Amino acid sequence: MENIALFNDADVNNAMVDFVPAQVIVAGLTMTEKKLSVLGKASAAALAYHCATKGKVGKQSREMLSSQGEAMIAKAARTGNYSPLAQAIAAITGASLTISNRASYECLADRFADQLRDLKNEGYTIKKDGTQVSSGKRNTLLQVIGLITEVQAIAASL
Repeated sequence: MENIALFNDADVNNAMVDFVPAQVIVAGLTMTEKKLSVLGKASAAALAYHCATKGKVGKQSREMLSSQGEAMIAKAARTGNYSPLAQAIAAITGASLTISNRASYECLADRFADQLRDLKNEGYTIKKDGTQVSSGKRNTLLQVIGLITEVQAIAASL
């Protein structure tokens, strides 16, 4: 049902609409391809819902929502709100983090790069057969540095 009140010409642009039509077109041959075709233009709410889904749909939903999350963190950082970035890093590292100002934000990647350089054997463990394997701490630091670099690049492009 559509509710339209009587407005003069000046108020027409300010009128509230009770509904927004929705149309989703799927493409693909298999059911999975059809489902995946929807995710390309899905809202964050729809992606969040499908994050718990198993299989390719859930995996792609999680990846796309993560990318949207990076963009939202970058948008917040661009305006001086560093809380989302600090929360994301603290959740990755399990350690407290303070980003008090713009200068602290700008040198954040360097702080974690220094921690990476300070790791014993550069963060690699040696297996009994002599092969090097990246340690958990190294992987965590690389993930944090990647997040910071990506967020700063997105924020700079906004």
